[in-house]
Amino acid sequence: MGLATREHGVTRIAKAHSHKTGVMILVAICHLVSATPGQAAGSSEASWQVGYRGTGYAFQSQDAQRTTTDRFQQFHVLSGSASRLAGGWLTFRGSGRFMDDQITDRVGYEQAKWYTGLVEARLGRVWKAQVGRQFVQAGVASVTLDGARINFQPDRSWNVTAWGGAKAPVTNAFEFGKLDQDAAVGGQVNFSPNRRWRLGISAAYRERLGQVAARPVGAEFMIAAVKKTRIFGRAAYDLEQDLWSRVQAQAQWRSTGNSSVVDVQYIDRYPTVDAASWFSRFMNLSRIRLARAAVRREWPSRFGGELEYLGSFVSTRTSSRLGAAVLVPGGRVGYSVRLGDAGEENRLYGEYGHSITHWLWLGAEATVLTYALLQDAPADQERELTTLVARARLDLRPGLRVVAEVQSLSNPQFDEDVRFLMGLDVSMARGNSRFGLDRGGWF
Repeated sequence: MGLATREHGVTRIAKAHSHKTGVMILVAICHLVSATPGQAAGSSEASWQVGYRGTGYAFQSQDAQRTTTDRFQQFHVLSGSASRLAGGWLTFRGSGRFMDDQITDRVGYEQAKWYTGLVEARLGRVWKAQVGRQFVQAGVASVTLDGARINFQPDRSWNVTAWGGAKAPVTNAFEFGKLDQDAAVGGQVNFSPNRRWRLGISAAYRERLGQVAARPVGAEFMIAAVKKTRIFGRAAYDLEQDLWSRVQAQAQWRSTGNSSVVDVQYIDRYPTVDAASWFSRFMNLSRIRLARAAVRREWPSRFGGELEYLGSFVSTRTSSRLGAAVLVPGGRVGYSVRLGDAGEENRLYGEYGHSITHWLWLGAEATVLTYALLQDAPADQERELTTLVARARLDLRPGLRVVAEVQSLSNPQFDEDVRFLMGLDVSMARGNSRFGLDRGGWF
């Protein structure tokens, strides 16, 4: 199936492909997992899970000299875990992505990403250790780490976490971070006297290219003492640059049954420039302040509405967006307007999805956007962008799903751009009955 794309006189033919590359790898992983059975201990019975997601498309481009180039692009995401092995105290997890964006006469993966790959061990009832690549979000720290994390939780009130290692490469490549170049350590202590209160303190130390990049310390709290309301606050101070790197507050109110929701959020932060960066010498950088408020109401009939405000303030420059939407069963129709020093924008959008049968879901969305890069711009500087999307999801059987999507884009740079994408989702899992590769899922 081919779809034509014209871009300033250049014609592209897009073809969709459903890729089953990697399924053999998954089967091999399953057999490897099933070859190492674990013994159940009470309620801690072993289980496993593997998943594969593949999407891709091919297209041909032709320039003004009628030179054609065949390209082939595809994505493969693999994930898997084996949990509660060795009597319930050992777990393995891993996930990664392989990507092709290449001319068809080339072979090999490019831009591969390693998301996670760790071993988790429960040492008794109160200790837990994780070693490998993992995402650490603990108070003032948010980093992909190649290292170890230890958690100590003697009771429901106290939770202590310490971690250390090297920051993973920015591209998440299949290589370890360098401890002598990008060392990172930190810890967090949380105290929750009950479910309505939580207090925490945290600290971190991070290097980049062998230089001290940041030494943040901070505190946070969460309060749910008022009925149906949660309030959260966090403040972080960077000892290396001697400034408040981030202050944020958030409050949320939910009615019974979550039919009505009110959100209010405020963030005041310094630009993400650490002390090891060349840009850190410019100490007159303006702080960034963000404010958001949203109200949503939905009735049992699934009809409803929502309002949202989003404001950005940098020194004397401001930008504000106000939007409203009507909710209908399975979709919404909305309009938003943005004004300020960053330009202006008007957006009309709608989306809808419906399950035709238990195995087929169809959805569509459309957006018409009129924008200008300057405030109060004349009509000849306004641009219009129209986007149309149609989606389909087929659940052929448990653990086997096919997704397809057609995108149509029309803007001043593309007279017409239509792309057809297709994907395959495969998942297999075994619950708390016995450990091993059994007939189930899509097998």
